[in-house]
Amino acid sequence: MIRTLLAGALILFMVNSASAQNITLTMAASQPGGAADISAKNLAEVAAANNIATIQVQVGQVLTKTVQQVAEGKTDLTAGPFILKFLLGKGLGPYSGLGKEKGAALADNIRILYPYYLATFYLISFQSTGIDSYEKLRGKTVHNGPPRGGALILARQIIQATTGMKDGKDYQGKQIAWGQANSIFLDRSVDATVRPGTNPPSFLPVMMAAGKINVVSVPKSKFEGPGWQKLVKSPGRAPIVFPVKSLGDFGDKANFITEDGIFRTVGDVAGDMVSKNMDKELAKKLTAAYIKGLPNLFKKTPFAKGQRFGEVDDKVFGMCKAGIKFHAGAVEAWEEAGFKIDDCAK
Repeated sequence: MIRTLLAGALILFMVNSASAQNITLTMAASQPGGAADISAKNLAEVAAANNIATIQVQVGQVLTKTVQQVAEGKTDLTAGPFILKFLLGKGLGPYSGLGKEKGAALADNIRILYPYYLATFYLISFQSTGIDSYEKLRGKTVHNGPPRGGALILARQIIQATTGMKDGKDYQGKQIAWGQANSIFLDRSVDATVRPGTNPPSFLPVMMAAGKINVVSVPKSKFEGPGWQKLVKSPGRAPIVFPVKSLGDFGDKANFITEDGIFRTVGDVAGDMVSKNMDKELAKKLTAAYIKGLPNLFKKTPFAKGQRFGEVDDKVFGMCKAGIKFHAGAVEAWEEAGFKIDDCAK
């Protein structure tokens, strides 16, 4: 009898272990080397190390599409800008074809495991172009993101809030997939780029290797004006203000242009999103492994702290005004680790 019970327990253990090992999840991220890419690969690493799941990560994806796919249950996880979840819920922007009712139903399926700053936006040009301000984009060709993506929406808004200029009328926007974004800048197919990056931007060394560059801040007067304040306080956005010297010394290869040594721009706030129907225990294990692995993430990724990984304060991320909720399993993992989740985000 005892042997039978022991055998049954062993079989049960083996089945449970095999089940954990055999869970395979799909995950989408945007530009290679960016915060979403690093976040996805880090989650895949800690999930595997803790025998939770195998996560297959695809980078270079348009998040407008993958956020909807997670809501529809076609993808397990995605990096998700909060603005996209907000627009989906309203049936606006890239989701206008769905209508408000269907969009709201899909948005209600979305939860996050943890938030972070997806990107800080920069205007970058080679110094040889003479572009050292947003005003000098007039009549130029500007790379402003992938086709139809959330990055494209915000890049256009940044230029318009700063100068009043519109894509296709005052300058010519050029859209291309993230995998080719560096190449069209390096081969001078565009005059400048307004694109998201980490803080500091991980792609700067590649650009500087091809020539001296300008990295342009939004002027203080514009940043503090009503247009820009409306932009940085809108759902899914955050004001980004930091001393240029905090980026380190790039020598004469990079000229950070700002009138007072303070760089001003806007950030895209995001989180790694899942369906509300994800198994609660699985969501809890993934989040707990992420929290446990934060010290290692900070050690190996210089910009991780600048992206605010490991924080959950609504004052930092504006989750509630964007209608963002944590998965129930993630809430338990964060609270058991000693963090407070705002009631409006539960």
